[in-house]
Amino acid sequence: MIDVAKFLPVLRILNRFDQNLYMTVALAILRRSGVRIIGRPLWISSSVFLDNSGPGSITFGDRCVVSDAVKLLTHDFSLDRVAEARGALPPNQELYRQAPVSVGNRAFIGLGVIVMPGVVIGDDAIVGAGSVVTQSVEPGDVVAGNPAKRVTTTDDLWDKRRSEFDIRERRR
Repeated sequence: MIDVAKFLPVLRILNRFDQNLYMTVALAILRRSGVRIIGRPLWISSSVFLDNSGPGSITFGDRCVVSDAVKLLTHDFSLDRVAEARGALPPNQELYRQAPVSVGNRAFIGLGVIVMPGVVIGDDAIVGAGSVVTQSVEPGDVVAGNPAKRVTTTDDLWDKRRSEFDIRERRR
């Protein structure tokens, strides 16, 4: 496995000039670091924090989008201090949980989202900016908040808000 963070400055420069080349290089680096890639994600920001705790601990689906400052966590030590306080562990051991994170096909994760260990973001789901996702998101659901809660479905959101959006060429 390789450390993705070492490549971030180069990726950020590439992104300024050619988004397609950026994604080609980024996906190659992510694969080499043990991230599972299904199809071709549309966009994974260079500012994403990936808590990649081993091969296959993070999966990105086809045509998904992962915005800036997103954090995907695959391990949890939160009960370690409680275990120690209760005398449930010898002093030289720690309590931890490791669980994979998966981002489905065509899923969209907004700016600054935190995804906790073991969460699956279903196909065609949308996670609103700034959300903290503590539970899996069903395919086609829209969630937002801290903790993230179901707000609506993508079908209902389309019907309500489609007229607010314009169409343009994708950045290259």
